[in-house]
Amino acid sequence: MRIYTAVLFAHAIAVLVLTAGLTVETWMLFQLRRASTSNELRAWTLPLPGLTAASISSLVIVYITGAYLTESLKAWELAWPRFAVLETVLFAALGALAGRQLRAIRRLLNSLSENQSELNRWTRSFWLKLSLNIRIWIVFGTVLLMVAKPGFSESVTIVVASILCGWGSSLITFGRRRAVSIAGKSPH
Repeated sequence: MRIYTAVLFAHAIAVLVLTAGLTVETWMLFQLRRASTSNELRAWTLPLPGLTAASISSLVIVYITGAYLTESLKAWELAWPRFAVLETVLFAALGALAGRQLRAIRRLLNSLSENQSELNRWTRSFWLKLSLNIRIWIVFGTVLLMVAKPGFSESVTIVVASILCGWGSSLITFGRRRAVSIAGKSPH
């Protein structure tokens, strides 16, 4: 097996792990918004440390292997690899900010002085949903950049469209919202 093939395989696996992490995060945020007790909230934040480690590791592998593959193809002079790097950096920044907020929720849940209104504010944060949706669309945009290998203006369009699609999909609300009840009863 050639080194290029092995690196391409590692790149693909890292993208799959990153995508799986986004899936787990999506489910976790959905459940955090639906939880009716602090114990339910606590249970849905349990995967957070593993999710963070897997996501960061995968993103680093994606970045390193992507740089190697681009260098192997002598493609750095093209626009699309530069925009793929830009999207990777944006993905990492949004993920870091969302991770910080999720860790704050976990700390609040583990503190002795749980505050219901603060928990509601953190778990219903539009920022968490926005960050997640933009990161999902960044993955789509980056894959499109790699497949289409567009020029500069098309690459800009893909990146902007990814961000706008993420923003737009964040505005969609499914189901009804319920507030967290520390006492264990959901409000009516």
